[in-house]
Amino acid sequence: MHILILTGGDLDTVFARSYIQTQTFDKIITADRGLLYAEQLGIQPDFILGDFDSCPDETLKRFKEENIMILPREKDDTDTGIAMEQAVSMGAGKVTVLGSTGTRLDHVLGNMGQLVYALKHGVEAYIVDAHNRIRAVDRPLKLEKREQFGDYISLIPVGTVTGVTLHGFYYPLNNDTLLFQETWGISNELVDETGVIEMKDGILLIVESKD
Repeated sequence: MHILILTGGDLDTVFARSYIQTQTFDKIITADRGLLYAEQLGIQPDFILGDFDSCPDETLKRFKEENIMILPREKDDTDTGIAMEQAVSMGAGKVTVLGSTGTRLDHVLGNMGQLVYALKHGVEAYIVDAHNRIRAVDRPLKLEKREQFGDYISLIPVGTVTGVTLHGFYYPLNNDTLLFQETWGISNELVDETGVIEMKDGILLIVESKD
């Protein structure tokens, strides 16, 4: 089951509308201001949650009869984090999150952590915006050039990742160790039609960027 999460960061609605049309989603969850985005996009959510501190009251009132989880403003998790937990509990095999990047870098970093949360629960998860597609992996990954989101591919280790080998990339690696505080993995490119990322241990954030 593929679940879409709309959450309350920055969202380019023109891009989002176009992107959603290329995908098939079985369920839609909105988190806080994500409900406003759903309304703007003409999307009917299946599950609504949040403390709604960033969602207009009039929008919330229009959805008051829907399946809503009202969260306290003071809590131990973010609305996006709870939305990811909800998607996993609903049996998602794949999750796409729109609206989870923007100016609040603390939230953006926290949302990257949700990709790792999904990975550890066996769920394929992506954060997507108009310029980037991001996922977390802990095993070898094959990338097809024709399916790339953008020209640039960056590998960002969550802590330390060992045994990283790249095939089909402009900048090769051969059984190398990537550290979070180093920038070896930033802004690589595929030179072959298929690229392979091999690794032995750890978690990589794979960022495909258009600019």
